[in-house]
Amino acid sequence: MIRQFIFAVFAFICFLAPQKTSAQETCEKYTAEVLPLITGALNNNEFDKIPSLLNTLQASCGIPEFSQRLRILLLIIEKKDSGTEIERYISNQLDKTFVQRLDAADRDDFAQQYEQNKSIYNFFPLRHPLDNLIKIRARALLSSTNYSLDDRERDILHLFADTDSPEDEPAPQITEQQKNRPQAYGNRSRSKLGYVPLIGVISPLGGSNKIFGTNFMFGFMLMSSLERKFIFEGGFHVRINSNDKNIAYNYEGSDVTVNSSATGFIGGSLGYKIFDNEKCILIPKGIIGIDITDTGITESVYSDGYYDPDGYYYEGGYNDRMVTINNVHLGLGFSSLFQMKNKKYVGIEVAYHYAPYDASSKVLTPIQSNYGTAAFFFRF
Repeated sequence: MIRQFIFAVFAFICFLAPQKTSAQETCEKYTAEVLPLITGALNNNEFDKIPSLLNTLQASCGIPEFSQRLRILLLIIEKKDSGTEIERYISNQLDKTFVQRLDAADRDDFAQQYEQNKSIYNFFPLRHPLDNLIKIRARALLSSTNYSLDDRERDILHLFADTDSPEDEPAPQITEQQKNRPQAYGNRSRSKLGYVPLIGVISPLGGSNKIFGTNFMFGFMLMSSLERKFIFEGGFHVRINSNDKNIAYNYEGSDVTVNSSATGFIGGSLGYKIFDNEKCILIPKGIIGIDITDTGITESVYSDGYYDPDGYYYEGGYNDRMVTINNVHLGLGFSSLFQMKNKKYVGIEVAYHYAPYDASSKVLTPIQSNYGTAAFFFRF
């Protein structure tokens, strides 16, 4: 029985694999033939020709995202009821598929991305002229005074036009069913990687050995998508040690006095969203990284000459290198993000930091290890 079952499964897989490959080849062929016809019809405003072309395509490929997107656009242009098609678009999560397509099209290697994942993009090339035509028509509908768009039509057109909904428009009425379904349209910047410049202050917490006083800091971080519960950040901070004291340091067996001009932090954090209504997001987080503190000492280091892989010889010599104090940096933080009118975010973060600068045997002066920070940042 077991052998027969295994043989049956193997035979089924062998039969199914060619069938699936054949279906994909047929879909790719029909898509390649129909796309120029659809693009030409939309460009010439020959809207009556498009539904039959879409039906032909869907008979071989199911319902591709761009096909449903185009159906919705045509219904709105013709002032017909588009609610059912919009609901189908959202319930099948085609809005998220479209956002992923936009992000992939924004990449420099978009052509390579498409060639490696044709079936994922429904054999519809990234940055295809049809995408741009739909975008132009959607923007025209949004700015036209001849159309009375309802809230769902307006939101979906903003998605197709790759724009954010205006802040002063009336909020759409959300049903109980819609509340339980995440919306991908309306704020595309949430789903993308965020660039986060920040500025703030850092100060020691208690203790008498306050070698580093209250100082100014700035930095730049990369923040993961705000659509997920877990939020990752990575980057650097720089603290300007303008309010500090001298440090006794053992350099090559001799005790010297040094004074640090700056401390750099390289690392990241892992946070978890405990509250998110889009207007306000609250994220507690754990922080880990390393601190690199300048001592003001520069030493010359000799390096030998070497041959590169092509056989060219590079002479050695002396190079200057900064001597630094390196230590682990741990912390706990809490960030609050607030949405602005352009759908970007500003935020405030407070955090506790543990940084044992005197953990190295070369640092002879006891240094406070506990610090607090307050920072203002912008996510775009």
